[in-house]
Amino acid sequence: MRFRLVVGAIMVCALVAVEAVPFAGAAPKRVYKGKTAQKRAVALTVHGRTLQLRHFKATLNCKDGSLLIVDESGFVPTPVRGKGKFHDVQVGSTDEVLFKGKATGKVVRGKIRVKDRLKKGGPRCVSHWIKFRAKRR
Repeated sequence: MRFRLVVGAIMVCALVAVEAVPFAGAAPKRVYKGKTAQKRAVALTVHGRTLQLRHFKATLNCKDGSLLIVDESGFVPTPVRGKGKFHDVQVGSTDEVLFKGKATGKVVRGKIRVKDRLKKGGPRCVSHWIKFRAKRR
């Protein structure tokens, strides 16, 4: 009888431990919102050791002398390296977005650069490196 009780208790503890393991290391998603040096919105999500640029707005200078305001979104998650540093280049159908920076506990700081073309064969538009700062919400 005692043996069954001990074996039953061990099995219950093992089941509880197995059920709790996937949730033990799960980090919550943290949303960061802020502004760029151009006074435009930027939003990011940090989930564990990955960072995802959710959306941002930027003004680009085109070769024909015009200005282009873009609202970029739909980015793939970027790994955060040691000491919170990240850098990535993501390419779309007509644009290329380069971003780099550092994520600390409550703030993400960095720079974004966008290269875009309105349509195939259209004028090439480029931004300078745009600094951004976003705080955790």
